[in-house]
Amino acid sequence: MRAMDVQTIVKVTGAQSLSVKEKNFAGIGTDTRLDLSGQLFIALKGEAFDAHAFLEKAVQQGAAGLLVHEENEQVQKLKGQVTILKVPDTLKALQRLGTWARRESKAKVLAITGSNGKTTTKEFTAALIGTAKDVHYNKGSFNNHWGVPFTLLQLPPTKDIAVVEMGMNHAGELTELVHIAEPDVVVCTMVGRAHMEFFGTIEKVAEAKEEIYEAAGPDTVRIYNLDNPQTHNMYVKACEKYPHNKLMTFSSEDPRANVHLMISAMSMTELSIKGTIGGTEGSARVQVFGSQNLTNLMAAASLGLAAGLSAEQVWKGLSQCKTNWGRNQLVHLKSGAQMIFDAYNANPDSMKALIDNMKLLSVPGRKVGVFGQMRELGSASASLHEELGTWVGQAGFDKVYFIGDDFEAFSKGLSKAGYHNPSLIEKDFKESSGLDLAQYLKSGDIAVVKASRGTKLERFVAPCEPLDF
Repeated sequence: MRAMDVQTIVKVTGAQSLSVKEKNFAGIGTDTRLDLSGQLFIALKGEAFDAHAFLEKAVQQGAAGLLVHEENEQVQKLKGQVTILKVPDTLKALQRLGTWARRESKAKVLAITGSNGKTTTKEFTAALIGTAKDVHYNKGSFNNHWGVPFTLLQLPPTKDIAVVEMGMNHAGELTELVHIAEPDVVVCTMVGRAHMEFFGTIEKVAEAKEEIYEAAGPDTVRIYNLDNPQTHNMYVKACEKYPHNKLMTFSSEDPRANVHLMISAMSMTELSIKGTIGGTEGSARVQVFGSQNLTNLMAAASLGLAAGLSAEQVWKGLSQCKTNWGRNQLVHLKSGAQMIFDAYNANPDSMKALIDNMKLLSVPGRKVGVFGQMRELGSASASLHEELGTWVGQAGFDKVYFIGDDFEAFSKGLSKAGYHNPSLIEKDFKESSGLDLAQYLKSGDIAVVKASRGTKLERFVAPCEPLDF
């Protein structure tokens, strides 16, 4: 965490000193459940919480200072005990401090967004570039209006590269995040049907995603996915607006792209890829599952080139890419069956990609589909879950499970597809559902588990006695 002093904080945020006891801080903190020793606690206020109610708890956790935007009873009580600084808006202050930390670092900042794949691409990029340069990146999905500045404040000044994930569910959010992080390189992995609840159409989603390019500075390197219709359109427009030496592309279809990769073989545990990177032919074996990861690997390879790695270094680094918890994670079960656990996030496009992968996969036993509610789909939710049911019903599963509010729509789609194999479709998860799955799976079987994070499909995993979850 970046150390800072009162003078810097006042200069960057325009804070007013209400009480000064400690002038230097080991970093910043926002969570009173954690050790805050020597840190400046920033009292953020969200829709469901207000950290101004936990100032005394922050001091008990070791906070040496408090950054607030209101003077409540706790502030009055703590004056003289710790340093207290007041700003008009603690979130804006956090964001300004994030930009300050970014400017204080020598790191080249790489920013990633996308409807699908942005977190996986971030992980791939950090692993790939980390084979040649010193890389900083946020763990988990710290990708919003407070997560991005928090990531920047954790950026050591000596790092070579900072990889920053940027998420959004409303127009204008990416513009704000780009202005905070001031990235040297930007990419949108792809545009799909995520966040339809907030945008209504995929065209509106694309407009919001394009902000990562539109808000970036003129010298920023812009990377485009030529295989996705929306990002391809962005590239066509970019060719008329930005210097061509600041544009890069990747594609599995167009060999003229800066990064052109294809899958030569796929198994449960590995993708074999080949193609050209920066004009250099090569091949690599990557320990990940699913053809949808080709887009993420191409984006990571492009970011590697933009970060200054040679084509040879990028090819070598690709073998270090791997997925994390909840993202196409291969789990071995006590029964001898296997599970692909991909329940960190889901939308119609990522569901379709996984189902298509399952169609292609040859397994010695049976295929089982465990699916759940996709969130943030708005008024289209029922129709999209019916569509999901149709896809699932046509995919050749021997048994299907589903839990979620749109269980009736999913069941309707399953019936329309002519699915007649066993199924267990419910609104809410029951322990008996998890036990049913555990009793059904035998050695050689494969179960795929996918839903939005809030559906908590990991509840299906524990009864199956995972060996490596």
